[in-house]
Amino acid sequence: MRFFILAVALLGYAAGLGVMSVDLGSEWFKVAIVKPGVPMEIALNKESKRKTPVAVFMRNGERLFGSDAVTSGNRYPHNSYRYFPLILGKSIDDPVVKDFQQKFPYYELVPTERNTVAFKHPEGDVTYTVESLLAMVLGHAREIASKFAEGPIYDAVITVPSDWGQVERKSVIAAAELAGIKLHQLLNTNTAVALHYGVFNRKQIESKAES
Repeated sequence: MRFFILAVALLGYAAGLGVMSVDLGSEWFKVAIVKPGVPMEIALNKESKRKTPVAVFMRNGERLFGSDAVTSGNRYPHNSYRYFPLILGKSIDDPVVKDFQQKFPYYELVPTERNTVAFKHPEGDVTYTVESLLAMVLGHAREIASKFAEGPIYDAVITVPSDWGQVERKSVIAAAELAGIKLHQLLNTNTAVALHYGVFNRKQIESKAES
């Protein structure tokens, strides 16, 4: 995790037991916590792994996340949603969405009133926006953090890929609100890396340029 120092700074403003940091990608996410007495610690999922797949599985009223969603999705791919952050904030006519449809033809994508994309669920007359699916994943991340912290976590710092623009970032903010998460800061990975380096390598930083 590259942004613990910011999470530590926000600890005093947390409503719950501490602050979680979510390193969000299109395929995986990592969770870490900062709480009193614990300056920084990676939160392991139930498989005792640091990385958790960005995946949601829904079938017959059952909802699964992470590796369970991936496993069940091998049998029921229509019910397992993966890689959807790739089309976060995109319109149905966007080339990225067209490419997504070619790679995953078992998904039925439909436009929304906000000119974004939603998935038509194979069961019932139900659609899920990309933001709502991401909110489910962030909610699962909070469950991992809360279980690891042995108490409720409501506050978060989230990093996103550096090539995401304002549209994607606003969609992440909306997803966090849907998940009931108090988002203190949204950082791109490049900023997080620079922040981490600046904090933990200050003695190496000089006024003169290095060749």
